[in-house]
Order: sequence, then structure tokens, then C-alpha cells
Amino acid sequence: MRILLLLLTITALAWSGIGNIGVITGNATLKRSSGTLDVTNGMAIEAADEITTSEKSRVQVLLQDDTVVTIGPDSIFVFDAFRFGDEKSSEVKMHMDRGFFRVVTGKIAKLAPERYTVKTASATIGIRGTDFSADVKEESETITCHKGKIKVFIDETFYLVDAGMVFEHTKEKNEIRPLESTPLDEKDEESESDTVKQVMQDDELYDAQIADVTQQEEVGEIIDVETATYIKVPTVGFHDR
Repeated sequence: MRILLLLLTITALAWSGIGNIGVITGNATLKRSSGTLDVTNGMAIEAADEITTSEKSRVQVLLQDDTVVTIGPDSIFVFDAFRFGDEKSSEVKMHMDRGFFRVVTGKIAKLAPERYTVKTASATIGIRGTDFSADVKEESETITCHKGKIKVFIDETFYLVDAGMVFEHTKEKNEIRPLESTPLDEKDEESESDTVKQVMQDDELYDAQIADVTQQEEVGEIIDVETATYIKVPTVGFHDR
């Protein structure tokens, strides 16, 4: 672990775009209308940005309403639209083409849950203030509700998925099962479990480093940890709604 002494400026504490990169491990690229960029810690995220991660890479994005999006390895995730206002103007639209993501929803999920949607290749996920993830493969999709409730709309049918439950979609059938049960493909379970486990470890490391940075902020210290740099994400005050 290396300690880098930096003077924190007002500019560094200001949100840019719709959010910022909070954590990155490995390599990832960001594609927008102006071109393709390498993802770096603290960089601004804009509406319509597409993030692509390489193998063994992970990216965590923090949006202005405190939504946290963790993107797993070998994934493509797009921030289609984001507006943070009141219950009538707020909106979040995101989708994943392939790979793994986990979303912990923020303020917009409480203000305007009906205007908060995440799509996969086959399904549309509606939320009610929650924590959920999805593993999108070519032959199957696994959508897990970790906390709260989600609605999965697929094949012209709504499925209600409670906390601790998994919705599994294949060409053969759609199925809701407990998170602990054995899915249709044990190989897929092993892959999904490894990804979820690593993402949760990243989240724990991130929280620990944020605590460290908060304690060291008075002397302007930021921690740089080998391949992953954990920075203090700008804190923005929002009016009570």
C-alpha cells in the first residue's frame, strides 16, 4: 500500500456528469460520442456512456442520487438516461448487453420507482428500492434480488422476485428459486458465485478504504492500493424530498 499526499481541491470534490468512477480493478474502457477512453478512478460518467470491462476487471460507479453500480468482468453496461430532480422529473435507465452487474439503488428509487428500470438482453427489471444483480450469458440470464423486491418483465409476463430469490431465464423455461438452491447448470452457478463473491469483496474493500480516507482527509491523504485505487468519492448534499 502506498500513501500519496495530495491537496484536495474544491474541483476534486465536485460531481461531474451523472456520476463518477469510484473504484476500478484491472482495465476497462468507456465509449461515448466523443470517442473511447480508458476508465480511470474519479472520471466523470455521462448519460449514454458505455463501459466495457476486460477479464478479471471490475468497475464501481457512483451516481448522483447515491446509486452504486458494480460492473463485473467481461461485461458491457450502458447508462442510457439519468435525471435527478423531483418525483416527476427523476429518471434512471440502464442496460447490460453481457456479463455481470450489481445495483444498489439510491434516492431516485424512492422518489420515482416507476421511472427506474434496468434492462438485460431479454428482461426488464423494475425496482422498489432494492439491491439486485444479474448475470447475463448467451444461453441464460440469472437475476438475483438481494434486498427489497424486483419485478422482472419477460416474454410478456411479470415475475415478482423477493429478497433471497433468483429468477432464471433460459430458452426452455423461466423459473424462480431460492438463492441457495442448485440452478439448472452447476457450472453457471460456480461462475456466478465466484463473480458475486469477488464483487462483494470489492465492496467491502471499498467501504474500508473510504473509512480510511475519511480519517486521513484532514492531512489530505489518499490511499493507492496496488492495481486498485480507492478514492474518496465526492459527497453531495441533497435537499430533503
